[in-house]
Amino acid sequence: MHPYSLNMDNVIFKKRFHELNVDELYQILDLRSKVFVLEQHCLYADIDFKDEMSVHYWMKDEHKIIAYLRLIPPGIRFKEHAISRVVTDSKYRHQGLAKKLIQQALDDIHGHPVRISGQAYLKHYYETFGFHVVSDLYLEDDIPHYEMLNPNDHSS
Repeated sequence: MHPYSLNMDNVIFKKRFHELNVDELYQILDLRSKVFVLEQHCLYADIDFKDEMSVHYWMKDEHKIIAYLRLIPPGIRFKEHAISRVVTDSKYRHQGLAKKLIQQALDDIHGHPVRISGQAYLKHYYETFGFHVVSDLYLEDDIPHYEMLNPNDHSS
């Protein structure tokens, strides 16, 4: 058993921005900062004003948010829905938490295509969800990425 195994029944929490309380928002921003800025050494503007329009998904261990993503509606980031800021606390990785969040988001908008800007090293991971590369490799915040599309119709 993983030393930091999830202490709940894999409950997925889901809220729109205006429904988040201050503690939830603070924990989300803290987790994103710890992983994307500190761990990945990427200095970027996390506050991009897309959070207010997004649906936020997360999982907790007791009272701590340990895995998170946001689902951005069409027309904000891409013409399709977008999944972004997929992140898991380093102590809780390799337990399938992000996989559960991604699948829940895809299920919630079944029949609507989803586009992501995925880090290149995660290409094969995203392909397991039905995403396929639709761009050349490019740098986003000095990290190699691919734009990937999922028709989200469960036929892929």
